[in-house]
Amino acid sequence: MIRAAFGVSRRFVLMAGLALGLAAPAAAQDLKPIRIGFQTGEINVLLSYALGSGLFKKEGLDVATTPFPAGPAMLPALAGSEIDLAWMGEFPSVTGYSNGLPIAILFMERIDATNVRLVVNPKAGIQKLEDLKGKRLGVAIGSTSHFHTLRALAKAGLTSADVTLVNLTPANMPPAYVAGQIDAAFVWEPNVGAMEREGAKPIANTRSLGMITGGVWVGRRAVLDGEPETMKRFLKAWDQAQKDYKANPAEVRAYEAKRVGMTAEQFDKLVEGQSVAHPTFQQTLSADFLGAPGHELDSRLMKHLQGIGAFLLEQKRIQAEPKDWAGLFDTKPIQAYLASASQ
Repeated sequence: MIRAAFGVSRRFVLMAGLALGLAAPAAAQDLKPIRIGFQTGEINVLLSYALGSGLFKKEGLDVATTPFPAGPAMLPALAGSEIDLAWMGEFPSVTGYSNGLPIAILFMERIDATNVRLVVNPKAGIQKLEDLKGKRLGVAIGSTSHFHTLRALAKAGLTSADVTLVNLTPANMPPAYVAGQIDAAFVWEPNVGAMEREGAKPIANTRSLGMITGGVWVGRRAVLDGEPETMKRFLKAWDQAQKDYKANPAEVRAYEAKRVGMTAEQFDKLVEGQSVAHPTFQQTLSADFLGAPGHELDSRLMKHLQGIGAFLLEQKRIQAEPKDWAGLFDTKPIQAYLASASQ
């Protein structure tokens, strides 16, 4: 199930390249270049579709993709201006911004209710959260995995001192589970599903713990502020991808199912297990997400990210929380796109 990053990404790029070659031709001089970072160990339904179906090229973009094993690995690439946009989780976006990177969140692409799950080995005698005491838990320290784990322990009246936290990358959790090196793990698809297929049972998730999580698009300020036409084309392509997904889920999912080597039926089951919602751009500008213009600090997502900031500081993953949290969001490109689309 879990592929090496190079193998997966090569299929991803090859697939995208072949499909783009079949897309409606666009004058080469009219194409706007944009470099996108993506995670090989995450589920990228809309990105795979936008690449594979030729949506980006149709909207006049010359897209180059770079694979990364996880979100934190993208931060040096953003710092070095090697990529323009990056699809990542909330934790690396807060980490990068707190450490002074000139980046901002463009929008929350996906919100997951059950994608991040705590799974346990029934043979370890774990049926409820309280049973975790004295057990070995696989977590990715300093990430969503760790954040969720501490919330789950607190709900059971436990602390990290009551368990053994085993620091593992998400891709290494399934092998560790199969080898009997951990009794439980808190992680996301596709790795959590891999453990479930080996007999692991879910006992908690984001929704059951009263939390939120998902994926965000992060951009370099130089691109968000200095390339308005490029951003407009990107947002138009993404808007169309969302509409296509709503109209024909099977067709859109097929590209990502192929990338991760799953049948349509297997991939449908994976997506259903995530309980994913893709907010529209109009929803992005609401209090549930990035907030209305001028009210970003009052939004639900901002409060969530500030909680992450406090956690990262406590874990010594950052030296200080941002002084200007409002700068973490930049919805001006979306505002401009929506204004142009309404004309």
